[in-house]
Amino acid sequence: MNAVELKQANYTVNHAGAFSDFGNVTEGKLKGKIFLKAALSLTSMEVSLNNLPPGGEVPFYHKHLENEELYIFLKGQGRIQVDGEELDVFEGSSVRIARDGTRALRNTSASEDLHFIVVQAKENSLAQWAETDGVILEQPVAWEKVAE
Repeated sequence: MNAVELKQANYTVNHAGAFSDFGNVTEGKLKGKIFLKAALSLTSMEVSLNNLPPGGEVPFYHKHLENEELYIFLKGQGRIQVDGEELDVFEGSSVRIARDGTRALRNTSASEDLHFIVVQAKENSLAQWAETDGVILEQPVAWEKVAE
């Protein structure tokens, strides 16, 4: 399901499928999680695509040795717990958690999956970002014509 679709010198493409189909996938300790590090040959971050079923939860607390995590919620509703404090999350919520933050997550819906993306990167390692790292090229953008 998580096979590399296309690998070129400057990009790799993976089509993991619909979040709603992740329920039977098991990568790591939980069902519903797909890691993209190997599939995309990632070198500076770990990214996972996640589907937590109605009433589901991460049944353990965890923290990280070096990586902060960014949770980006795409669909559903839940609660994330960080250092004992519980926060509501829903579509459009983003939560950054420092490496030492003790965390757990649950889906509070009785009928809807909770879809989210988690990005991990080494804490305090970001030295450049879009406005300081991006270079706008003078080359005009050209798209291939798509048949209608």
